[in-house]
Amino acid sequence: MTGPVTIPGDGTFQLTVSNTAQGEVFSFSIPATDHRAAVKVTATGVTGAVNVYTYDSTTGHPDGIAADGPLHAPVNPKTGLYADLSRIDFCVKPTKYV
Repeated sequence: MTGPVTIPGDGTFQLTVSNTAQGEVFSFSIPATDHRAAVKVTATGVTGAVNVYTYDSTTGHPDGIAADGPLHAPVNPKTGLYADLSRIDFCVKPTKYV
């Protein structure tokens, strides 16, 4: 499934959620014309466990990132697969990307 996600007051970006043999994964892409970048993405699984993806100077992305994937929630210990996604949160900031 692919669809637009609204950045409140500041445009939209594309979010794609897919099923794989390992479980649900997702990717995102923020158009350069929206002048925004993700600095943190949190993927919460139905198990309640969370994966946090950080894009800052400590990870080599001091200005955030405009696209990434495939990302996923933590592994479900009962199945050994990525937990199904129950929530995805994005923290975005204005960027100098053009």
